[in-house]
Amino acid sequence: MVANDHINLEVRAGEIHALLGENGAGKTTLMSILCGIYQPDAGTIIWKGRPVRIASPRQAGALGIGMVHQDFKLVQRMTVAENMMLGRPTPHGPFIDMRDAIRNVEKVSADLGLPIDPRIPVGQLSAGMQQRVAILKVLAGSPDLVIFDEPTSVLTPQRLRIYSK
Repeated sequence: MVANDHINLEVRAGEIHALLGENGAGKTTLMSILCGIYQPDAGTIIWKGRPVRIASPRQAGALGIGMVHQDFKLVQRMTVAENMMLGRPTPHGPFIDMRDAIRNVEKVSADLGLPIDPRIPVGQLSAGMQQRVAILKVLAGSPDLVIFDEPTSVLTPQRLRIYSK
């Protein structure tokens, strides 16, 4: 079973690419390697002109690579603001100033034109709004590369029609 073999993908700033292929072709595996979830068995990743080993999603984020996962990777019982803070460094060590977190979500969501109430538990949101949270979480880190893994797979046909207009 081969998930990926002899891959060569080059992406330049400002470009948009789509990986197309059948289920099981290795698209998600490749994206998961680029964002540090999986480790490649062979080959080299060149990022910004130098070889890198992306050992974790945190390291990928530090390099400027963010990924919006198909299943969003959100904690349903936590609020939008709490989910947005997960995995991010805070000025108070392990402690989060929720007032700052709420203000940050309000600012980021307004700046990006994706408004959302930061106080709502994620589990109370529709799939489309959870997708918005996942996108905001990635974009709040100002990544240089954003990877979307099947971004419309959880949306209803009605929501897809709205987004395609």
